[in-house]
Amino acid sequence: MEEAIDVHTRDLDLLQAAGDRRNEATAWNNLGVALREAGRVEEAIDAHTRGLDVCQAVGDRQGEARAWNNLGVALREAGRVEEAIEAFGKDLEIGREFEDWYGEGQTFHNLALAHEDAGRPADARACWLQSADAYTRANAPTEAARARSRATGPDEGETTP
Repeated sequence: MEEAIDVHTRDLDLLQAAGDRRNEATAWNNLGVALREAGRVEEAIDAHTRGLDVCQAVGDRQGEARAWNNLGVALREAGRVEEAIEAFGKDLEIGREFEDWYGEGQTFHNLALAHEDAGRPADARACWLQSADAYTRANAPTEAARARSRATGPDEGETTP
């Protein structure tokens, strides 16, 4: 994972030197994902925040939505669940502009996990169902079925994946 972090850092340096702000935002987000996967969650939060700031500065709304989602995942892993829920909400708000149903399904998935972490099973269930609906609109039946299964939960006779 350290090699990936090094590659993304070099990419980021080159893009900054070239003044390529739009791709710089993507590089920040890629670096954040690599840092999170390496267990460096606080650094990942910083990288995603930088990517988000650049997306907002250049007016890249789709990139901003992705950055909010990635930031939410990192915040959740850091135990900052309420902040993660806010980040996922901002992702959903922006993402609806683009009718990216698959992305919406992923975000509702992440939001459901955050609500589970916060001990709010009813909110989590609602998010699982919304995830299933979004995946259905995206023609992703496998993902939709998994989300529906998570919505029913083990209390209703099914096991979670």
